[in-house]
Amino acid sequence: MLVQAIPAPDGVITSKGCYVDLDIERYHGQCTDGPSISSSGLRTIFIDSPAHYWKSSAINPNRIPYVPTEPMVLGKAAHHLLLGERDFGRLFTVRLAKAPDGRDWNGNNASCRAWLAEQAHAGLTVLTSGQIEAIRGMHASLQAHPLITAGILDGAIEHSMIWQDEETGIWLKARPDAIPTASGDFADLKTAAGVAPEDLSRAVSDGRLDMQAALVKWGAKAVLGIEMNDFALVFVEKTPPHCVEVRVIRPDHIEEAEGDLRAAIRLFAKCLKTNTWPGPGGTSVDPAPIGLSDFARRRAADRRAFIQQEIAA
Repeated sequence: MLVQAIPAPDGVITSKGCYVDLDIERYHGQCTDGPSISSSGLRTIFIDSPAHYWKSSAINPNRIPYVPTEPMVLGKAAHHLLLGERDFGRLFTVRLAKAPDGRDWNGNNASCRAWLAEQAHAGLTVLTSGQIEAIRGMHASLQAHPLITAGILDGAIEHSMIWQDEETGIWLKARPDAIPTASGDFADLKTAAGVAPEDLSRAVSDGRLDMQAALVKWGAKAVLGIEMNDFALVFVEKTPPHCVEVRVIRPDHIEEAEGDLRAAIRLFAKCLKTNTWPGPGGTSVDPAPIGLSDFARRRAADRRAFIQQEIAA
């Protein structure tokens, strides 16, 4: 299967395609001639609320700047190095071993603060030597895994599938780590705090990675004209021993997630139309009833019974 890649235009995108050389900042911004949204935005709307999406949305003129956490920084840097993406040097730099004034590095040192400010002004994210060492460890573990050597993560890197939703006209975006060139088997690399079975189940459930897979499935059909066979997740531990586990998301779960995607897209379209971005409770202004959870009620009943026994003793 040959991926028909289209060079990203200098201006906005006006037609569907599999675009190459579309840097990640433009991808996450508004790169199309109408409102666009990716998997992460749709998942935020579905899991949290439209308000949570809107606060840092590229289409919000008063958006709050997105500040990634340290684990997010490590994950992003690892993706660039482990997958061979080309713009690592444009986005990241390694922290100096010594302060610019020659002393030991200290975040409170004026020369250190000035250097960090310079990197931020240049749009660079600073990595520590420890983070680089962690990435090297992850790389070694990945290269030793038979599915990696067999090519599970091979394919077209840094390609963005962009198309319009037929129902709403909203532009949809999917950027899998690698678009396969010989099959319909997609895979995505995930850095993880742990790779025990319960850790992996929690990662899929909390991050709604099934919804991510569902959007890639739609993009493969709409843009590439192929059916997605499988969506594999390649998990690698961020800390030693950097164990690697590979899991395939169940197809029936991906099918169910398509309904969740559709609900999120429709809600996004409504929010755009009304310019209203409600929180988790929706647009209702009437107070809703609230009470104890079933577990809390059972616990209170057990405690009440125990106290009554104590009184009667």
